[in-house]
Amino acid sequence: MISSDDIGILAQQLTSRFVGLLWSETDMRKLIGWLGWEWTGEPGGPAGAVTGLPGGDAVLVPVKATEREWATLEEYLELVVPLSRPAPEPRAQAQEFRRAADAVRQVLGDATYVGSHGSTGPYGRREARPLWGCPFLRWRKDRVTLELRAGTDGPELVLQPSEAWETWYSLAGRGFIGVLEDCGQQLQHPRWELAGDWNTLQVSIGAFLRTLPAVTVATGMSQNLSLYGRVGDASPIMFDIVCDDRLYLGYCEYMVEEAARGDNAVKLGWTRRELLPPGHIHPGDDGDMPWRIDAGGPGEVRASEMSALIVRTAQAAGVTKATDLIIGRESEYRQPYWIHFAELAMATG
Repeated sequence: MISSDDIGILAQQLTSRFVGLLWSETDMRKLIGWLGWEWTGEPGGPAGAVTGLPGGDAVLVPVKATEREWATLEEYLELVVPLSRPAPEPRAQAQEFRRAADAVRQVLGDATYVGSHGSTGPYGRREARPLWGCPFLRWRKDRVTLELRAGTDGPELVLQPSEAWETWYSLAGRGFIGVLEDCGQQLQHPRWELAGDWNTLQVSIGAFLRTLPAVTVATGMSQNLSLYGRVGDASPIMFDIVCDDRLYLGYCEYMVEEAARGDNAVKLGWTRRELLPPGHIHPGDDGDMPWRIDAGGPGEVRASEMSALIVRTAQAAGVTKATDLIIGRESEYRQPYWIHFAELAMATG
């Protein structure tokens, strides 16, 4: 297994060299030679490097016709360096990612961006996205950015041209992303339509919840979202989504229809908070919701069931349209990051 110290040294090395404006084969050969690695590949074919790291060989991803829209000058899109191959279980993968994240933070400081790629894999990916989650941390260093992301077998350090990824994200990003406050880096968020019907909303909530505990463990950034529902002329807080190493959903029956109160809340699928262990949520994140569900840890979330619970409760409570379920603006800040939830097809207010 690669040590945390070696991960930190590699992160410093990858971000300390000028790569070149075109990311050409000549540029890449110089970088790989400076790193002490051995170039592999023939002209016109796949290229990479023998690194000697436990994760396996590095891979260079070329710019193809599809990527040319956001990588206008570069020949290569990224250098992917696998770090390790932990056990395939979601918690083991998340914990190994977290170890690598902490090692890079130790030498480069807080990441400029942190989040999850969600239902779309990151640009340049060579294979399917990991089923347990697609967390990432990105350290922007002027023209280059170092991304720590989840590969199919384990964490990867990925060197990329900064502007290419940022252009791609503004067009195609999903999941969620936090931007370090006062970092001076503007990032255009993708603009997706709001969910026009309950089914679309339910799918978007389910996609967000399914990997949230694993992503939270991996990145170290917990989440606390408040969802408000329009009921008549009022918009009371209705749900919370709280996640550290486990996911909890809360429900408040304040100002809702009778069909979603008391015993009817039980019939909808909620349990009273007193049935959960005291202190199950960190006090700073506990909104004292009277109804709460323990939705599980990494790899355990029954996402379709949990998103269906939120939707049917909102409907029973008197929320008439999918667009009337809103993310509270206070949910968009988790020190020291401002967060945009692209995966959730919901307005913020």
